[in-house]
Amino acid sequence: MEQLKLKLASPEEAKEIGAWLQLTPEFDSGILKYPTFRIITSYGSKGNVAHLPSQQVLMLESVASRPEASDLEKAQALRDLVKASQLLASSFGLKEILFFATDESVLNIAKENGFEIVPWPVLRMRL
Repeated sequence: MEQLKLKLASPEEAKEIGAWLQLTPEFDSGILKYPTFRIITSYGSKGNVAHLPSQQVLMLESVASRPEASDLEKAQALRDLVKASQLLASSFGLKEILFFATDESVLNIAKENGFEIVPWPVLRMRL
């Protein structure tokens, strides 16, 4: 088996990448305009094999709340923290924020503040 090589995609490959992405149902074309958008290409002697679009995001991991805080205080704090996260993301030119949350009340507050539940599994690789 041939060892494939990697490179950053070039503008000349845009037509091929666009055609292949049209065959990928989960591709969000909105990221094409993101300032942190990049594509890595895997290729070999027969040409390109695959393209992997990527973007940088701000990842919110969890919320640590004072145990005796009221539900209203927790909701207000989360709303304010989300606003601050939007400011932070904007300062880095990031266009998306992801949030890992499992607590039902946190999920409800997050949805009320602009988050949506994505229909795909989220995978993580620690380096």
